[in-house]
Amino acid sequence: MKQLTILIFLFFTYLHSYSQNELKTIDSTLKRIDESVGQLKEELVKKESEPFTGQSVFEDRKGNSAIFLPFGGTFRLNTADASLKLSFVNRVSTKKLFYGFDISGKTNDGITNLISNGDISAGTKANGIVGLQELFHKSDLLDGWLTLKVGYEGANFKLFNPDSAFANQIRKTSFNTFTSSLSLNIKIGGTKLLAASVGYQKANNYDDLDDLELTDKKTIVDPVTNTTRSSEKKIKVKVGNYATFVQIPLNLDFFWVPNNTNRIGLHHYWRGKITNGDFTNGFGSGLHLLKKNNPLSSVAGIVFEVADILKLNDGFGKNFTINFVVGFNFGVTKK
Repeated sequence: MKQLTILIFLFFTYLHSYSQNELKTIDSTLKRIDESVGQLKEELVKKESEPFTGQSVFEDRKGNSAIFLPFGGTFRLNTADASLKLSFVNRVSTKKLFYGFDISGKTNDGITNLISNGDISAGTKANGIVGLQELFHKSDLLDGWLTLKVGYEGANFKLFNPDSAFANQIRKTSFNTFTSSLSLNIKIGGTKLLAASVGYQKANNYDDLDDLELTDKKTIVDPVTNTTRSSEKKIKVKVGNYATFVQIPLNLDFFWVPNNTNRIGLHHYWRGKITNGDFTNGFGSGLHLLKKNNPLSSVAGIVFEVADILKLNDGFGKNFTINFVVGFNFGVTKK
């Protein structure tokens, strides 16, 4: 009996010792798992999706630019072009392919008529967008992407011919064309963008024609009281020889953020056009207020442009333009 008691005591002592050791092992294992989970969480946080905030508004007075960002969206106002544009681009899962659209509406009669209740000559542009990014992505310091745009442009406006019969002097004209462009963007150091593009489209010389404002007056006579009542209507038209032609636009843009600044960006660009074998070119520069902590996102900018270098001797006039661009960027998540 005494021996049996000793055996039972030793057995329970062994179990207690085994349980203590097992608990220590389990506790150590749990600690290691907790540390591993913590490390994994830190890695996942580092690789969490990165927010971006929209397209760029680094553009010329006509709303054109070779610069195009492969993420996000923008709603912007261009005062020189008297246009509003909405653009959006999304990335396909984790692939390099991205797609999107931009659509804009404008008035050919200037910004004043855009915000008034007067009779305006409207125009619209719409583009489908597809592209490839991370062409030679090695780090955040260097990257590049290709963008193809294919779309439609249409406009309605009024032309005036004083030599026609009175009823036919004002002619409503429509302009329609398909447009296309291919651009290459290179991002350098996270704060510099170099871009070039070439396109093909039909164009017109509407902007080169002279502006004219007509006033149509009408008088009504009351036969009973012999009272007269008059009214007038103002009509904005263009005068001159209107023509359409095929055009190949060439764009070169460079955007950079000066050292020791994070809210100011500079945009320089060159524009070339091949029209019926003739070549014209101009240049411009813009000063942009950037969104905080996002050097590629502009809140607003002021742009100075010389449309045609060869016409500098003719004086500024239409050849020199000051343009204001205001944009509201909305972001998506890079996947």
